[in-house]
Amino acid sequence: MAKKTTVEDGELSAIDKMYAKYKKTEQIFEAPKSLEDIDTSVERLVNPFLSFERYLGGAPAKGKITTYSAFASCGKTSMALALAGANKDSVIGFCDNEFNWSDSSYLWIDKYFGIEKERIHVLQPTYLEEGAEMVEDLCEVADIVIFDGFDSLAPKGEYQATMEEQQMGLQARAYKKFFRRSMGKIYKSKAALIITNHLYENIGNVFEPFKEPGGRSIHDFASQKLYLTRSNVKDTKTGKTVGQEVNVTVNKDKLSGNRGAKFNLPYDNRLGFDIELDILNNAVELGVVKQSGAFFSYDGTNIGQGKDKAKLTLKDNPELCLEIVTLCKEKF
Repeated sequence: MAKKTTVEDGELSAIDKMYAKYKKTEQIFEAPKSLEDIDTSVERLVNPFLSFERYLGGAPAKGKITTYSAFASCGKTSMALALAGANKDSVIGFCDNEFNWSDSSYLWIDKYFGIEKERIHVLQPTYLEEGAEMVEDLCEVADIVIFDGFDSLAPKGEYQATMEEQQMGLQARAYKKFFRRSMGKIYKSKAALIITNHLYENIGNVFEPFKEPGGRSIHDFASQKLYLTRSNVKDTKTGKTVGQEVNVTVNKDKLSGNRGAKFNLPYDNRLGFDIELDILNNAVELGVVKQSGAFFSYDGTNIGQGKDKAKLTLKDNPELCLEIVTLCKEKF
């Protein structure tokens, strides 16, 4: 039977009724009339890393899901907190699934990432379903939500069962349900959801040596998905480890289309992520800053011998640093 299309006097059509019902909640998407009317821009967070601008188009997007997957101690949580700290006026929600948070942690988030404890709200769920509800609630009140330790929470069914009982795929099904019901809420809240997840060795599989727990839903619903590894950086004089190179591989990118891109982010054990060194490395690669041996020069002027002095010059001269960043962006 065909839908009613005739309209009597004083009566709304079925289409008009449908629009009137959903117009208040802004659930209707009106197709653009021409290609010129399409707005391809995405509202993003403030971005502290020039490498993110170069390879990812910017920081994580608002209303989208971004995931960082890596082995332990590769910089997943630190990168998420560094991005959150760059957004000075934002409210941050932190879902601590690994129970690593304590009052002393407030000391280092202020020092390394510039996050005051007054604007970060930490919740510690007991089981997976509780953590999922916490994320939904945090997205309503916070600008940035960090879901730290995606695979660390067990479903409620595992808590109620004994250790001997086997429940295959319970965590994956629970997370699939979480993403299905929460994706719309995350999008409409315009909160940036950053999820960190672990990688584990896939024993006996040569072609896919690593696996990611939690099912495939995290890959399906994420807009950007990054794999992280690290390599230690040692002091040439003392031989001690002074930092790391966080190696980033773009596994999925629906925002800028740079899947497969690879780049490095320098991390200093004393200061956190080294923003000036990241700018210097990109400027040298793009030809904005010239390197001759150990000397670095910009526009014919020497800015330092060695990376330490060159990045110190950028840090002490914000106008010069901004000028170099602007020229780098023009070459992207």
